[in-house]
Amino acid sequence: MNRRLKRKCRGCAGKGWRLSARGKGGSQQNEIHRCGLCKRYRSDLAALNALVCAAGFQPRLLQFVDSIARLRYEGELNEAGESYEPVSEDAIATLNELILKARQLLGIAEKCDACGETVAYIIVCPDGAELCQNCFDGGKH
Repeated sequence: MNRRLKRKCRGCAGKGWRLSARGKGGSQQNEIHRCGLCKRYRSDLAALNALVCAAGFQPRLLQFVDSIARLRYEGELNEAGESYEPVSEDAIATLNELILKARQLLGIAEKCDACGETVAYIIVCPDGAELCQNCFDGGKH
């Protein structure tokens, strides 16, 4: 038996494809390429199709990845050549929303003891109650 088949490829960790970035600054693009070490797929297109097919079985995960892919980097240029400079409160709110979605997908999101709402993070009170920010600020502990 071929030893190469027993071990995961060092180039792609057994996926058969690799993600690479092309371009600089605001024009950077990510691309999927077949792994040249294990050659699991015949072409870049075959590797991309396999990835799309696998993602199709996880529609919520695909939606989450799509929402992340649409975010812009600080300083990234849009089509009009304007630099994206987020307001810190907006950036924090977006990050908290992404954390919540990721934890929901993984099944590890936490719930507030007082209101039962699923939230991105919980505040653990000295009496052991686990509250969301709104309930904590409202004195519900």
